[in-house]
Amino acid sequence: MLQPTVTVSDFDIGPCQVTFNSTDLGGTSGNVKVKFKYEKAVLRADQYGKTDLDRAISGMSCSVETEFLEVLNKTNLQKAFPTLILTGTTHKFLDAKNAVATRALASASPLKLHPLVDDSTTADNEWYFWKASANEDSEYVFGPAEQAKLKISWDILLDTSVSPARLFRYGDNSL
Repeated sequence: MLQPTVTVSDFDIGPCQVTFNSTDLGGTSGNVKVKFKYEKAVLRADQYGKTDLDRAISGMSCSVETEFLEVLNKTNLQKAFPTLILTGTTHKFLDAKNAVATRALASASPLKLHPLVDDSTTADNEWYFWKASANEDSEYVFGPAEQAKLKISWDILLDTSVSPARLFRYGDNSL
């Protein structure tokens, strides 16, 4: 009977630290999720009708989903959502004002997911996104039976400052 090769040391479990633009955003809940895919265009020839002959990469997309527990930290929330306006000293408040035509790329910043099972000096298993932008289609959930949470969906934009352009790195981004 054939036995698979199983390397338990390659397994992973545990939460991560979420850092956006060098700010630790604190406690999370409900898992941090990374979703990425290559968009592909179908290649066909009339001679073969509607039969797919090949597929070519036509684009990439990536998003990250988080749920934050430190919902009373308005300073960190404003850092995640730069279009919100933070005001006040003793009593801080966030204003959502008209931001029509504001572009996401202008405020996109690095987002880093660091597994807590790793030492803080080890970046081999980090997920690093050079251009992340909190999607304002996020939601705040609170109620009498569970802890309040702020779900943030992060859009990952292509970093065109290098060639070839890059979306993310799973591993040490300083290499």
